[in-house]
Amino acid sequence: MVTNVVEKNETIKQHQSESITFRLDSNILNKLHHEADQKDISVNTLVSHIIRRHIEWHSNAAKAGFVTVRRGLLISLINRLPQKEISTIAGDIAKNETKDFVLLLRNEYNVESALDVVETWIKISGYPYRHEVNYTQHSYVIQHDMGKNWSLYMAELYRFLFEEFGLKRVEFDLNDNTLAFVVDTEK
Repeated sequence: MVTNVVEKNETIKQHQSESITFRLDSNILNKLHHEADQKDISVNTLVSHIIRRHIEWHSNAAKAGFVTVRRGLLISLINRLPQKEISTIAGDIAKNETKDFVLLLRNEYNVESALDVVETWIKISGYPYRHEVNYTQHSYVIQHDMGKNWSLYMAELYRFLFEEFGLKRVEFDLNDNTLAFVVDTEK
């Protein structure tokens, strides 16, 4: 029983927060208040989310090769490619870039850090999604609204990634606007 109390206290310590004061331009602060009101959250929560996204993604994404492009450009380009070429491109990217990218963002390369990067990328992309965990089984539904070829690209990218970790139990379901997949992280 004492062990449980210690574990709970250690967990609480890991999630403690500290106060800090910032001086912000009035226009920026007004925009933060407006966005927080729209999202029905406090300004404090909004700023915490912004800082977390910066630390977890934006501060290193460009260093890892991510660039900001318009959605229409991606859709137009990927829809011009045959499916075999999309699979080849996804495989090349997964094999040649993903490990370095995950290491840069999370300082470790394992299935947990890779799934964390995948989920962060989904959030940063602004896709509505659902992620459910049942023991070692992770279920994702990502609504990207970018066409079937984009679903194929993401499915192939993730398939190659999961194969690298030796995960055999992966199922994909893709259509024009949504990619769903289930991956069991138990080897």
